[in-house]
Amino acid sequence: MSPTPTTAHSAHWEAYWSAAGGRRAAVSGDAPGDLFDEVWRAFLTDALGQRAAPKLLDLACGAGVILDRALETVSLSPLNGKARLVGLDFASSAAAAVAQKQTPENASIHGVAASAAALPFADDGFDIVVSQFGVEYAGMDAFTEAARVLAPGGAMQFIIHYRGGGIDRECAENARVLGAVLQGGLFETAAEAIRGPDHDGAVAKLKTIYAALKPCLEGEPVAAKEMLARLLGDVSRLVSRRQAYAPAEAVGWCEAMRAEVMLYEGRMRAMTESALDGGGVKDARDKLASGGALVSAPEALTPKGKSMPAAWLIKTERRA
Repeated sequence: MSPTPTTAHSAHWEAYWSAAGGRRAAVSGDAPGDLFDEVWRAFLTDALGQRAAPKLLDLACGAGVILDRALETVSLSPLNGKARLVGLDFASSAAAAVAQKQTPENASIHGVAASAAALPFADDGFDIVVSQFGVEYAGMDAFTEAARVLAPGGAMQFIIHYRGGGIDRECAENARVLGAVLQGGLFETAAEAIRGPDHDGAVAKLKTIYAALKPCLEGEPVAAKEMLARLLGDVSRLVSRRQAYAPAEAVGWCEAMRAEVMLYEGRMRAMTESALDGGGVKDARDKLASGGALVSAPEALTPKGKSMPAAWLIKTERRA
């Protein structure tokens, strides 16, 4: 029930947040976006307005989606004092990017590179502790740590991967398709066809790989299938027109694409491994409650028009 520790997939996320596309939210698909925004805006409006100079910690902040909502709330609501917002992430590139966000005069923002399972903060240091698809990556110790740094009477809210839910299934399908690409040897064989000397033999092998990968394009569309369709076309053109390219550059492209697919597959696998079932989310709630917080029963978040939950919601009880 406990997910793999963050360190098992740290390289995949470090590379993701370092890349230009790393400012995206770390989930496939946009269907739950409006639902999550609604949940965060309601929570942050209430939580940020409860204290003077509130201190907020976003665990495994990634691109800082929640911090953006917090900055939006702070900019629209006068506070008694200056809000201090901290984004913590195991990937130093994510923490550095968060620190560059523009802030209104009544807020400051800071990025910290550290594990959510070993927070570099004193007990009771934050009025608000939050996370969206992040804290669960660090394992159950991260929930204990979250409770430790929450001040008495503070507020917590976490959106967590739901095992067997819509996002989890999509990530699992992405991982399956990408794993098939890597295991099939698409890029290595393409490089063989470009280098020679047995070009015809490598091309024959590529045809076999293509035939094995084509079924992966069937079924419900997901991002990895779109990527695979593009890659099959790109590899075919590259090999058939190999004389139009410098061999070193063409082989370099194959190696770069293989590395990109490996990182993508690692991220998808990390998401599925971090997802919590009913027993796991109950354990997480118990860890939070053991620190003295009054935590509601976990709630399944299901997007409008969908039959399958997208995530778990764990939060402190609403204060009077």
